[in-house]
Amino acid sequence: MSYSEHEKLINDEGTPTGSYETTILPIIAEFVGVCLFVFIGCMASQDNLLTAVALAHGLTIALLIIGLGSISGGHFNPAVTLGVTIAGAIKPVLALGYFIAQLLGGLLGAAFARAVLPSDIYITIRGGSHALGKGVDPGWAILGEVVLTSVLVFTVLMSAVNRTTKSKLAPLAIGFAVAVDIMSGGPITGASMNPARALGPALVSYPVVSGSFDDHYVWWVGPLLGGLGAGLMYSILCIFLRLNWIK
Repeated sequence: MSYSEHEKLINDEGTPTGSYETTILPIIAEFVGVCLFVFIGCMASQDNLLTAVALAHGLTIALLIIGLGSISGGHFNPAVTLGVTIAGAIKPVLALGYFIAQLLGGLLGAAFARAVLPSDIYITIRGGSHALGKGVDPGWAILGEVVLTSVLVFTVLMSAVNRTTKSKLAPLAIGFAVAVDIMSGGPITGASMNPARALGPALVSYPVVSGSFDDHYVWWVGPLLGGLGAGLMYSILCIFLRLNWIK
């Protein structure tokens, strides 16, 4: 199921197409999905092994897409929603609802992690919030996030959105993209690729973690530019390679 097909499927089958099925339920699914994703991400930050952190994020996103993708498309990331919107697979109004739900879901997931983790562990891992690697310049960190997010969003568009190239293995492909991005970029930028994943832990940990908002703009500017770039690149490829669009 593609990222926009949940609405088309409802119409094709002749079942009700009210605002609950086409708008409210997908927004709720995005809220729940991001809440669970951020909770797992924060909890996984306890592990000092980068591979374990990467797999925790990647496998979680794959499972969430399998479980909730037929309801909302399984974006769980404002940068993905932006790229999918640029590609024409979701209406801007619904995308705004997704964006708000994703940010709120990230806050709740981070709050759950703070409630569960002992205080000393929570402070040690900075509440699961992101931080730049030692000596990393914020400007170059933004570039890193742009490239990493582009890999993720382009994978989404080609494996789950485009009619010609989409695959039943899209959830695994997207999960792998998240995992390899974290393995490669985690020590440098934290490999957020997701403003909702960045905001929730930073805001919830702010009262007890010093510097949780340091360079926070990196994890907004980079992923959103990456999502925008991937959406534009996808659109150009569809034109020049004559790939089938979503509609």
